[in-house]
Amino acid sequence: MAVLGLFLAWRIKHKNEDAMWLWGMSVVCELWFGFSWLLDQLPKLCPVNRATDLAVLKDKFETPTPSNPNGRSDLPGLDIFVSTADPEKEPPLVTANTILSILAADYPVEKLSCYVSDDGGALLTFEAMAEAASFANMWVPFCRKHDIEPRNPDSYFNLKRDPYKNKVRPDFVKDRRRVKREYDEFKVRINGLPDSIRRRSDAYHAREEIKAMKRQREAALDDAIEPVKIPKATWMADGTHWPGTWIQSSAEHSRGDHAWNNSGNAKAS
Repeated sequence: MAVLGLFLAWRIKHKNEDAMWLWGMSVVCELWFGFSWLLDQLPKLCPVNRATDLAVLKDKFETPTPSNPNGRSDLPGLDIFVSTADPEKEPPLVTANTILSILAADYPVEKLSCYVSDDGGALLTFEAMAEAASFANMWVPFCRKHDIEPRNPDSYFNLKRDPYKNKVRPDFVKDRRRVKREYDEFKVRINGLPDSIRRRSDAYHAREEIKAMKRQREAALDDAIEPVKIPKATWMADGTHWPGTWIQSSAEHSRGDHAWNNSGNAKAS
């Protein structure tokens, strides 16, 4: 601050007689920038450190009142958005673990929602999120029951420290083994989705080709039959075309043309 003051004093005392207007503008700008810098430095001289007091929050938002006799949480609802674009560059398992860690956060479950925005419109992402929503029904209650940290399943099950330390509930070991087994199966399903979607799409495509050839034979009778060419679509499990991006891009089903949101709330028992 002393250096800044000396510099500004020197600038004011040493005028440029040949360009007074330019000198005046530069001095005004330097004074303004110096004042702005000073305002920016003042909070850093006396920083304020804040800490969350859970007891105070509980008294404020979860204490029974005449308007809230059951003591239900008055905390505001939270909507969390997770964006993804390419399941090849952003593995679905990583996205799924992110979603699970959000849903398992220490917040009233009825007030927490997570939305996934896939700019690529990939069926792989959609089915991976459906698997994650299903696994959340087990993972979220487990986290809340045993105060699990971290709440990302992959990070938790790869911890180097003893997972049983400071766990006093007698059923923790049984619950952890059950959830670990289910998570291993969950990973296998997620990692197997690309091949599963491809095989399903190939099977439906072959069926559609056979139907098209049969219709062509019935219509052509004795005329020459040309090879049937139909777009190779990406098929959903219910036997319908995926409305987003197909594995083999075609008109109205190419990457970047679709965006959709998938939301899910995890319910803890």
